[in-house]
Amino acid sequence: MSTAERDPVTVFTHDWSIARVANGVIYGLFGVYLVLVLLAHTTDSVLAWHLAASTVVLGAILGCRWAVDAFQDARYLWASVLSVLGVSLLTLWMVYQSSSPGLGPGSNRSLGIVVVFLLTIAFFLVVTDAEQYGARDWAAIACFGVLAGVYLAHSLEYYPSSSQSRWPLWAAVVMGSSLFVLPRLVPERVFLWILPRLAAVVVVLGLATYSVGDYTLWLFEVRQYPGSSPSVPGFDPDVMTLQSIFPNPNGLGFLSFAGFVAAAIDFHRSVVAERPISATITAVLAGICGLGLFLSNARAAMLAAAVALVIYVSYAVGGRRVVPVVVASTLLGLFGLIAGMYVDFIGISATNRFELWSASVSAIRDGPLLFGYGSGSESAVIEPYLAGDGAPTPHNSYLSVIIQTGLVGGLAYVGLVAGSIVAGAIDYENVNVAILAFATGWAVHQFFESYTMFDWSLGAVLAALTLGYLLVDD
Repeated sequence: MSTAERDPVTVFTHDWSIARVANGVIYGLFGVYLVLVLLAHTTDSVLAWHLAASTVVLGAILGCRWAVDAFQDARYLWASVLSVLGVSLLTLWMVYQSSSPGLGPGSNRSLGIVVVFLLTIAFFLVVTDAEQYGARDWAAIACFGVLAGVYLAHSLEYYPSSSQSRWPLWAAVVMGSSLFVLPRLVPERVFLWILPRLAAVVVVLGLATYSVGDYTLWLFEVRQYPGSSPSVPGFDPDVMTLQSIFPNPNGLGFLSFAGFVAAAIDFHRSVVAERPISATITAVLAGICGLGLFLSNARAAMLAAAVALVIYVSYAVGGRRVVPVVVASTLLGLFGLIAGMYVDFIGISATNRFELWSASVSAIRDGPLLFGYGSGSESAVIEPYLAGDGAPTPHNSYLSVIIQTGLVGGLAYVGLVAGSIVAGAIDYENVNVAILAFATGWAVHQFFESYTMFDWSLGAVLAALTLGYLLVDD
């Protein structure tokens, strides 16, 4: 059972009980973690292993909290707390050891990989109370385990001194924590409360460039994107595309998409609950995030936002019974849109994605089919199948995973994403429709971008967190 179901505490409260103060501290730590993810994505000041270590600490907090709630007898309570702290400290040591060459469990690398894999899975099972897992949780753990196992096995192909031999551990800890730990620690409403505020701050920082030009603020280079102008059919403003603090506009696009959808959901909930101040604030936040989404000119993010809003608005108007039909219809409509773009029936540029996808499929067909090419660059794999110079990425998360991990890892990844969404749509009478709509939007976004959830980038973390909230909402 998720924290959101057990604990009806609101984000702001005047009841200063110990439990509620502790919740406030936990929510604050979660917000700090998201800021660290943002810093890792936009600067070099936060490293991947720092993020992995942070999630281990949050996992230890979850495990201890679960033990306190579950046991009244002091003997069982201390035994449970000690087991949680023990596995958490071992995992933290493992992550810390990976900050330098090698993974720590000895000179035998194959044995070390097995130990790392087992300890990582054990950490998630111990701190999340695996006894409460249902069939859907175990299926998600299995898909995650297969994916992480294939990536970790491929790390043996690299020298111990190379970061390529260690990054799958960091990615596994961050992704697994996003799926199984953090959604059980922090309620969904807090996640949706933080997202639009974080996105709005980044958008406002970027908007200042239209008055003062590009500038530096602390660790951030705040910029516009030269040589590009945002546009939608029928409207073409004479302004430069905005990237704000990100290396390119796509980063601003997916953060604005996340903030816009979260603010829209919160706005509807505030209106239904008759909270006019909250509704006004969330409407302003939605406007700022929507403006950032447009100025980023990130069409994949715009499409993902449209998909999520169509599903949620249909639910708000038509009730739960329309949810599975709308989810299926929206996804079918998406494939129709792609087909129309392919045959030039719809005048929207695919920016060479069809060529990239075709090259990726050819590389998958000709390469190691079961376990893929390994955890190196997908660009190097598909380059021989492309005309001209340069080696762009596949611009499709699912193809990226299949290139790296083959059909075994690819099916696990697709099964995790699609299976969770299908299960949520089938369970339409009980599912959190807001999160189902949000997760569907992220699934669509991954169809056009190369980041995957097996990573620590901002898009990877937010997509995995959203899917995690969908998983625990059963």
